[in-house]
Amino acid sequence: MADDCAILVTGGTLIDGTGSPGVAMEIAIDGSQITGLHPPGEMSGSAIIDAQGGVVCPGFVDIHTHSDLSLLAFPTADSKVRQGVTTEIVGNCGSSAGPAIGAARSMLDDMAELYGISVDWTSLDEYLSRLSDAKTSVNVASLVGAESVRTSVLGEADVKPSKDELLMMKNLVSEAMTNGAYGLSSGLIYAPGCFASTDELIALADSVSPFDGVYASHIRGEGRTLLKAVEEAICIGKSACVKVQISHHKVIGFRNWGLVEQSLQLIQNANDAGTDVAFDVYPYTASCTNLYAVLPPWVQDGGRAIMINRLRQEDVRKRIKHDFKNLDTSWENTVAEDGWENIEVSGFTKPDNRMLEHRRMTEIGMLRGVDPADAALDILLEEGFDLMGIFHEIDDDDVMRVISHPLAIVASDGETETSNGPCRGTATHPRAYGTFPRAIREYALNRNVVSLEEMIRKMTYAPADRIGLVGRGRLARGMMADIVVFDREEIRATSTYEKPNQYAKGIKHVIVNGSPTISDGEHTGERAGTVLRKTRPTD
Repeated sequence: MADDCAILVTGGTLIDGTGSPGVAMEIAIDGSQITGLHPPGEMSGSAIIDAQGGVVCPGFVDIHTHSDLSLLAFPTADSKVRQGVTTEIVGNCGSSAGPAIGAARSMLDDMAELYGISVDWTSLDEYLSRLSDAKTSVNVASLVGAESVRTSVLGEADVKPSKDELLMMKNLVSEAMTNGAYGLSSGLIYAPGCFASTDELIALADSVSPFDGVYASHIRGEGRTLLKAVEEAICIGKSACVKVQISHHKVIGFRNWGLVEQSLQLIQNANDAGTDVAFDVYPYTASCTNLYAVLPPWVQDGGRAIMINRLRQEDVRKRIKHDFKNLDTSWENTVAEDGWENIEVSGFTKPDNRMLEHRRMTEIGMLRGVDPADAALDILLEEGFDLMGIFHEIDDDDVMRVISHPLAIVASDGETETSNGPCRGTATHPRAYGTFPRAIREYALNRNVVSLEEMIRKMTYAPADRIGLVGRGRLARGMMADIVVFDREEIRATSTYEKPNQYAKGIKHVIVNGSPTISDGEHTGERAGTVLRKTRPTD
């Protein structure tokens, strides 16, 4: 007589996440765990999930996301769970929800207002408790942001910390790690994060080392300074004895295309020499960030209110426009690298500006009868700096080079959203809705850049192992029951740059901690995700 379990996933091809070939097996689930993998027909279940003809694999672990606040606003995590994501890692690019002290609290309040939520926490520990109370549909873990730490102590200005201030910053990192952070992140193209020196980052990363945490970095340059920036990340990891995770690895600017061959070699050389370095990548040829990131760092020094005041001064605008044209400055100049014609703008809220949505800056300049540089400065002022830029600046051949590397992990660099979208439903990138199905469809099934089994490893076991998630990322007895069933013929992303708020196709079932969350392609409303906290290794 067949044994019985609570849930039996049957009829599919099981790909376990390790890169091993798929096999015909059934998965038995009781409670939140996988209790066994069995040959077809050996088990029976109180509930049957029919995966007939489909692929059954671990839930996708999105190692690089920005859902810190959007998960509180949209706890059902629709855009992520509907593409198979069962775990998100937040706190990336130097910005985390805690610590939130002083200027860091003010910055967080401004962001939270966009989602209609209030910040009632100060520490990362308190934020994680708030997130736990929200009962999300996905599991969530967090890094602690170096920029959040810096801003909590030093404010938003371009200043060097004193010995006592640096100690305060290190203590904040240690406190966050003690309370469950999985590592430290940095965002070194954004102010005030870009004001941090290498030595400052080594000192902060040193506080992560006793916890076996990771140092994840949006490195200081992804264009012509890519190699120097990769070398800095490696130096920080080597000096602090921490694992390095280079965020959304790529090279931007058509003049620089192909440089990833050299950066990948630098990374391999570092590993060969004993420094543990890996990276993540999204399967798109456009990046996305706040439009004001095009401004030189000296303009961003001091925060938003000061920036707005600067942009109203004609002599300052003249200097900014000069810098836009200058490739010899010390900052990575996206405008000079790529040209205004490759910068698409999204997120307009003023009625008179909504017709500019998803237009390139050159077109916006023409419509307004001004130079694109003036148009960019004008719309930033008009929209209170709340605009997104989509930068069409990445070569698809480079994406293939990066994503096919054995050390590559697939990640979205996006936030949890709904089909109506946060922040007025416009300012987003298609990666928030389609990263994982697109990577599978485009780079595994259609182009065969890597095998399907290897692509799934890059989305499951590889990120879980990299970040240190216990019991996730692999299908095996005793592992947590985070499971995806997809149709290999149907799976694809439908989101586009012009219409990004569209759910992926082909994701049939998603189970989170043993609870069916997507059933026959629809969200069940289940919110069985949990907040994950890293524990300090025993000596």
